[in-house]
Amino acid sequence: MDDSYNKNGNLPRSIFVTQEDSRKDLRINIESVLSDKFMVFLAFLMLPIILLPIFLEFPQDILLFFEICDLIIIIIFITEYSLKLYAAKNRWKHFRNPWHILDLIIITLPFIEIFQLVGINISSSAPLLLRLLRIPRALAVGGRTMGSRLRSQEEVSEEIIAEPEMKVRVIYGNLKSIRDDIKLEDIKEILIDNSQDWIDIYYISEKDIEVISNILNISVLHMQSKLNEEIYPHIDYLGKISMVFLQSSLLQYPEKNSTYLTIPRTGFLIICYGNNLITISKKKLDIFEKVIESSKNRFTKEELVVSVLYGIFEYVIKNYRAITTEIETELLKIENIPRQMIPKDYLERTFQFKKELTGLGSNLLHLKEVLNNLVQNKVSLEGFNDNWKNLFHILYDEAIYLNDSVQNAKENLLSIIELHINRTSYEMNKIIKILAVITCLAIIPSMIGGLLGENLLDVPFNFYLWQIVIFVFIGMFFIVYIFVKLGWLKS
Repeated sequence: MDDSYNKNGNLPRSIFVTQEDSRKDLRINIESVLSDKFMVFLAFLMLPIILLPIFLEFPQDILLFFEICDLIIIIIFITEYSLKLYAAKNRWKHFRNPWHILDLIIITLPFIEIFQLVGINISSSAPLLLRLLRIPRALAVGGRTMGSRLRSQEEVSEEIIAEPEMKVRVIYGNLKSIRDDIKLEDIKEILIDNSQDWIDIYYISEKDIEVISNILNISVLHMQSKLNEEIYPHIDYLGKISMVFLQSSLLQYPEKNSTYLTIPRTGFLIICYGNNLITISKKKLDIFEKVIESSKNRFTKEELVVSVLYGIFEYVIKNYRAITTEIETELLKIENIPRQMIPKDYLERTFQFKKELTGLGSNLLHLKEVLNNLVQNKVSLEGFNDNWKNLFHILYDEAIYLNDSVQNAKENLLSIIELHINRTSYEMNKIIKILAVITCLAIIPSMIGGLLGENLLDVPFNFYLWQIVIFVFIGMFFIVYIFVKLGWLKS
């Protein structure tokens, strides 16, 4: 599985994902500090600073205060614009955005004021023109204020994709004849017929569930709960009707740096209705196409229900087997990651992996119980005999094995997580020990240096530098000796 590795050090795909946007973290930090709400507040604050001196006369010290406040806010705007432009994923697109052009106008207009209207040399008209030039600044700041409000309320227009209409098809007894133009009202006639047929219903909606529930005389709430809620594989018995809920799983590796490994599950409902088998799902699943191909030549017309049911369970087990094998391979790669190449979000990714393994193990546990009920003939199936019982028993044994394998994989992953935590703690302890040794060694020259720096009167001893150095080395050697005996300097 060479595709499970990346080019930057052969790390497993579940642990390492190449970061598509290297400036994303920086952009998030900038947005959190210089948020849109904060910039709106500054824009509101700037409006009276710009407009009041135009219409009212103020003392020189107040005007100076206004100028300083205006300068500080402009510097913040320049900082915000520059940082966000630098951190943008697409800088040219960010620059062309109308709201960002407005930001550029706000930070550019003050510089035009500073240049004293180049080309106009009439000193008496300059102050008036400078004041008039503040009006477009005020309009730009007001536009920035309103624009931020509008921008925060903008909804990205998404294409509305119409839900596909419900489809009903009938696969007749030999599985070679398929009719896919069936209407809901035709289902009753098919169910009355004594021949064994497979009715496959997909792209089912809430409204369709109510209609089908009435046709099958099954509670609407009961069917809705099976198709809408994420529940585990199980069997419900409703008189002569048996409802089997199963899930098809898939191992998905993270595609972005912000996502984790997941094992999404797609549920579908199997209804054993007399001589007929009914499958209901919200999507068109490839599982049924593969079951049709695999089951065509291995049964008689009288064994359609049991054969199709076996084919579905066989496919689900095969699917879980592939996932389990891939998980075990992935764990071996995680276990062999060099210490220096472990990413910073290693624990988050492994904990998410463990969570998915827990869900997978629960699914297999319940699937095992469902197969056990079939082996014990608790579900009335037309054509079920000892041969089919043995075949279902093989699937039951494999479900037990896969469940045990997933539990072992979970334990292995927990051991890997625990090993990583213990390694980190051990390395931290080593650093603390080194700091403690250095601190203790530094205490001796520090104390002696401090004492020699004191103004000690009437000291009867005369010390030479070489004597002091010897005393310091003796003291430090004694400290090192103690640490060696305590085992702190061992690797």
